Amino acid sequence: MVSLMTLAQGRIARIKQGIFLYSNWDAPHMTLDTCLDMSITEVRIPDTIVHNGRAYPVVEIGPGAFQGCHNLTTVVLPSTMGGILKGAFHDCPRLRVIVCRNPVPNIIEDIHPFYGGKFKDIFEPYHALSTILVVPPGCEEAYRNTKGWREFRVIQSTMPTGDELKVDEIELRINELESQLTRARAQVRRLEAELDALKGAVLPEPSKVAQ
Repeated sequence: MVSLMTLAQGRIARIKQGIFLYSNWDAPHMTLDTCLDMSITEVRIPDTIVHNGRAYPVVEIGPGAFQGCHNLTTVVLPSTMGGILKGAFHDCPRLRVIVCRNPVPNIIEDIHPFYGGKFKDIFEPYHALSTILVVPPGCEEAYRNTKGWREFRVIQSTMPTGDELKVDEIELRINELESQLTRARAQVRRLEAELDALKGAVLPEPSKVAQ
C-alpha cells in the first residue's frame, strides 16, 4: 500500500510492509514511521526493505513509532540504523532488551532540527534501569561514551540469560504506573489549556464588568 503526497520538502512515499509503515522523502533510505501491531512482544527491524525492485536501507525510527506497545519486551535494531527520533519508545513499560547491531553508536540525542531531544524524550526514564542494552562485541565502551546510550545502566555484548531478564512484577507495575501517570499529566495539561481558552472566549474582561 503506497500513498504519495506532495509537500513543501518534496514527495513523500508511505509504504506498508508487514507490521511496519515506512516513509521515504525522495531519498535512498527509509524511516520506520509506525508499528501497526500494538500487541507485539518482540521485533527485529530489517536492515533494508525492497520497494519497486529497489532496496532501501532503514536508517531511522520515526517519532512515536513504538509508543504504547505495552507488551514489547525486545527490539533488535538494524545495522544500518542512524538515528532514533522523539517518543519512539515512550509508554513501553515491559521493554527489557534493546539490541544495537551497528558497531558505531548512532546518535539518539539532538539528531534532527525538528524532532531532536534527550534520552527522556525518546525512552522512558525507567528504561535506563530496567532495560539491557546489547551491543556488538568490543563496542561496549563506545556506547558508554555516547550521549543517550550511556544512560543505560547495563551495556553488554551478549544476550542476557533468563536470570538476567527476571524482573520483579512490582518493578514492572511501577513502570506501568509511571507511564499511566505521565499520560494522565499530559491529559490534565491539555484539559487545562482547553479550559483556559474557553474561559478567555466566554468571560468578559474585568474592566467591562466594572462598567
